[in-house]
Amino acid sequence: RCRAKGSSLDECTPMINIARALRLSALLLILISSNTLAQETLSELEQLRKSAEAGDSAAQFELGNRYLYGDGVVADDFEAARLFRQAAEQDENNAQYNLGVMLMQGKGVIADLPEAIEWFLKAANLGDAPAQFTMATLYANGQGVQQDPLLAHMWFTIAASGGHKAAAANVVLYQELMSDRQIVEAQRMATAWVEDFNEKRAMEDNAAAMRAGEQ
Repeated sequence: RCRAKGSSLDECTPMINIARALRLSALLLILISSNTLAQETLSELEQLRKSAEAGDSAAQFELGNRYLYGDGVVADDFEAARLFRQAAEQDENNAQYNLGVMLMQGKGVIADLPEAIEWFLKAANLGDAPAQFTMATLYANGQGVQQDPLLAHMWFTIAASGGHKAAAANVVLYQELMSDRQIVEAQRMATAWVEDFNEKRAMEDNAAAMRAGEQ
């Protein structure tokens, strides 16, 4: 429009300046928004650090995951393993499983299969389905433990009952290698484990409810 017949550059200048001003304003808004978001993210991360340092196992696990995947921080396998261990020692089953995987792979720590199995078993006994599936696989293959088809079937069954799809598929395939007697015994073991687990969970829930009522 500024170059149309009868127009002059001076007449166009105000429009150009306005357009530039609008673009500059939009850029400033983007920068301000980005800076605000960065500050909020930093604040969230600092709060997470404080909670983790105060001994909050959930915060230790979440912060460990951030270091493991480089989420908002520089990826650091050693720091991830350290935080997972802190949470694992407080019976955080997700951290126990992650620490077990890192110990098995030698990621951020010196590889140590026996210790990895200890953490997998702890997590499995706390109801962690991936850890239960891992224990089943270890017993099925005799990896780090003595091969035991009964325990393998038991852990496959327990993990499957917790919704682990791979465990559900494997328990069907694995029992093809077992005798009917072995299958019945493994199923009995799985049932006993689930009943014991549910009983312990109910007792813990009742105790927590009583403590809450006293406050």
